[in-house]
Amino acid sequence: MTAAHLDGSAAAAAIPRESTSDILRRIEAAYGAVGPGAALAFDADGTLWEGDVGFDLFEAFLAGRCARPEAEAALRREAEAFGVAAEGGAHEIASALHAAFAAERYPEDRAFAMMAWAFAGWREDELAALVDRVLEEKGHAGRIRPALLPILDWARSRGAPVYVVSASPRAVIERAVRRLGIAPERIAAMTPAVREGRLAPELGAPATYGDGKTQALERIFPELAVLAAFGDSAYDAALLRTARVPVAVSPSPKLLAVADTIPGLVLLAT
Repeated sequence: MTAAHLDGSAAAAAIPRESTSDILRRIEAAYGAVGPGAALAFDADGTLWEGDVGFDLFEAFLAGRCARPEAEAALRREAEAFGVAAEGGAHEIASALHAAFAAERYPEDRAFAMMAWAFAGWREDELAALVDRVLEEKGHAGRIRPALLPILDWARSRGAPVYVVSASPRAVIERAVRRLGIAPERIAAMTPAVREGRLAPELGAPATYGDGKTQALERIFPELAVLAAFGDSAYDAALLRTARVPVAVSPSPKLLAVADTIPGLVLLAT
């Protein structure tokens, strides 16, 4: 019987559970085989930290009724495409799409992209200020997973680059990983287009979801020599498969359901 046919607890039990030290030994061995230039790749939300900063940001956006007229037409098209009631203005439609997503009537890939471009009409500095407030209010610094810090320290000590590939808006991921010393050019995330200094109601780069995560990583790291990859969701599976050492971090039931499709997957004991 494969992991896809097991319940969540049984599927987790079927994956080797290893400590940070055990996983570092695996990474060190892979580094010895591959050599300099190989990298580590991380999902962000639920992996590098507990919770989801993309959701935190979008919920603050809705709570503040922050949607602007520039987003309304695109939000309405999105709602109509998925049979979501599109009454009212930008705020009402964004709220309806969020509710449809929560009810699993609006697909994740489209919802995560929308949560980035729904800030249409905002200047980047305005969004940065909101991001900083949300991260502070949500105590982001205290949500970073301690079990991963020695792995990031190892990467720094070896000069191994660290990449982050996330389906959350780029603005929030860039600022959320700053304290971990990860440079903006090593981040791939949902990125809205910018026109005349303001965000536009569409993505300016391909979506970073599912196979799109691997494609995004390859655009910024063409060698795609991945020592280890870390993720928590089923849509991280493609990213995990690129790595010599694929690591599940607090995995979702959907990731556990496809665990047998990721050769060599191990579970980080957090």
